[in-house]
Formats: sequence, structure tokens, C-alpha cells
Amino acid sequence: MIKEYLENVRSYLKDLPTDEREELLQFYEEQMLDAGYSMAEIEEKYGTPKQFARSLKIEYFIENDEISDETVTRSTRTKNRMNLVWLVILGLFASPILIPVAIGLIGILFAAVIGFLGIIFGIYVGIIGVLAGGLIAFINGVILLWQSVATGVFYIGAGLLLTGAVIFFAPIVWRITHWLFEVLVTFIKWVGNRYLSKNNVKGAR
Repeated sequence: MIKEYLENVRSYLKDLPTDEREELLQFYEEQMLDAGYSMAEIEEKYGTPKQFARSLKIEYFIENDEISDETVTRSTRTKNRMNLVWLVILGLFASPILIPVAIGLIGILFAAVIGFLGIIFGIYVGIIGVLAGGLIAFINGVILLWQSVATGVFYIGAGLLLTGAVIFFAPIVWRITHWLFEVLVTFIKWVGNRYLSKNNVKGAR
């Protein structure tokens, strides 16, 4: 009975690395056998195979996201994070009890994404505007050199100053962008741990 239950769990864990998936399943098989759980007790503690698999995947993606592994590419980390967001949303909507939480989360995510995009759009439009202004001022300065050296030098200096400001502040803007995204991911991980971890899987039926 336990093997059949875990076999069903395995069928929902195909997107996890084989070694880690089998290690997880072996661990829980030994735990269930040692405890002498009946099927009713297993489902009471871990939920249905689909629910249990979902909680395992959420915890897997959360734990892996917190590991600083240089071998993990940025695209892989981004993909794992998107999987985590999707799993958390699906997990919340899978439970009638948690649907209000899911709706609230969607609302927060929507507002956060709109706010995030609005801030980023404003910042980058500002940067592009300043850069364009700097280039125009520099070009006008070069042209005006033939008419008035002082005016030409002034515009060239202004153009270089604006361009330098963009180069100086660009890394800061990138760090702010990265920080805002990390805050959003941290919130998603908190929701996953709070409502959809193995300890809370019964609430996600």
C-alpha cells in the first residue's frame, strides 16, 4: 500500500532530478514503514499523492533557490522560480480553505508586478532620456565650437556630465531592480512555506 502511494507520488515528481527524487521517496518510504502508518494515517499526515508531491516540489525549489551554487545558470534559477510561483498559486487554489489566500496572493502579485514594471519603466525611460540629452548636448557642443568656443565647451561638458551620470547610476538601478525582484520571490517562498509545506499539506486538500 505504501509503495503504491509513493509510486503515485513519483508520477507527479517527474520534473525533479532523478537522484534527488529517488532519495526523497526512499526517505519517506523508510519513515512510513518505521512508523507503521496505515493508508488513512498517511493521507491524514501527508495528503493525497498529488498534494504530497506538490509540497515536496515546493520545498525542493525553495531549498534549491537558497543554495548559492555557481553551477546553476541564471536561466535555470529563473525557470525554477517560475515553477515555484506556479506551484504555489495552484496549491492555494486547490484548497477551498485557501482560495481567499490565493485570491489575495494573486492581487498582491498583480499589484507588485504592475508597480515593479511601472518603477522600472519610469527609471529606464529617465535613463534613456538623460542619455539622449547628453548625446544631443555633446553633438551640439561640437557644432557650436565653430561659432563660440565657450558655448561649445559648455555643451560638450554638459553632454559628458549627463552621459557619465548614466554610466555611474546604471549599476545602482540594476541593483534596485534585482532587489525588488528578490523581495517578490521571498514573499512567494514565505507563502509556500506557510501554507503549502509538508507540515501544512492537510490544509491544502
